[in-house]
Amino acid sequence: VTLNPAGKGYGGRSQLPDNLKALFRAVAMSKPDNELISEVQMTSEGFLCAKQLARKLVAVFQLSKQLLTPQQHYDWGLRALKTVLRVGGQLVQAEKRKLGPGEKLAEATEEQLLIKALRINTLSKLTH
Repeated sequence: VTLNPAGKGYGGRSQLPDNLKALFRAVAMSKPDNELISEVQMTSEGFLCAKQLARKLVAVFQLSKQLLTPQQHYDWGLRALKTVLRVGGQLVQAEKRKLGPGEKLAEATEEQLLIKALRINTLSKLTH
């Protein structure tokens, strides 16, 4: 049971009565490390420059969240980040299938594929 706030922006939710709240134990939650999550997923998807690209991608998401005006259809959280990473991984693997045995993708190619994945997943939200 999560005690997500009832009210603003959380339609259809109601407060849990105090007698039921007493039956549940409170658990502290921490903010996920998006950079580490991105790096690990990119490495598992086959990116060779995962650390640098993860840092840049997370920076783009953080800046977008901070600088763009709040809109209901904007999502700059972990779910959207993982979607970009998944599509980026598919693009990298498709590009690797085109290469010969022993050949590696250039860092610039990986960067371009990640930008393409970012554009695929966010451009429609920005022009909504």
